[in-house]
Amino acid sequence: MTTGRDSTGREEPHPALAAKVVAALDRLARAQRHQRQVAASRAGITPLQGELLRTLAEGPPPEAVVGLLARELAVSQPTVTASLEALRTKGLVTKSKAGPDKRRTRLELTAAGHEMVATLAAAEQSVIDAVSTVAPAAQEATYVALLGLIALFVDTGHIEVARTCLTCRHMASAPGGGRHCLLLDMALPDEALRVNCPEYEPRMPDARGA
Repeated sequence: MTTGRDSTGREEPHPALAAKVVAALDRLARAQRHQRQVAASRAGITPLQGELLRTLAEGPPPEAVVGLLARELAVSQPTVTASLEALRTKGLVTKSKAGPDKRRTRLELTAAGHEMVATLAAAEQSVIDAVSTVAPAAQEATYVALLGLIALFVDTGHIEVARTCLTCRHMASAPGGGRHCLLLDMALPDEALRVNCPEYEPRMPDARGA
């Protein structure tokens, strides 16, 4: 099926195909969500608690305080507070004061918390193994296409937090073609693009990467 072309010869978008892409993404999201729900249930935690543990294990950004964690996971601060208190009660997270502001609390994983993250990661390995059976070239093309969609959703306001190379101010076009990271001064072939870069800085709203 083609998209058709306008009077200038440029391809026109195909709404029906776009809807199919969204439906496919939804089906994948449901499968991933179900897998994580099962893994969390077996571990005796909720899916949100599992997300919080994974986020804390990855380290900053975001800083391990309630407000930033809530923004990261797109949930309310009271919801995050309740989940973190449950994790603290289970001995998976500890709390301490964050700097001079006594109202700010910093969270850290306990040894048991790190073990729980490892358990959740092991449960997700079957999904990674399934994807690994896809031809490497197809994996790479899919990865770049998904990063492109993330960048698009950032631009349209559908995603608030993203630290991908394609949305970073440090990414530029290389003189000979391709992409280049200005911060690290290195080429960025497709396989080197990052989903969550700790050195990330958001690009200006009107800027576009290569």
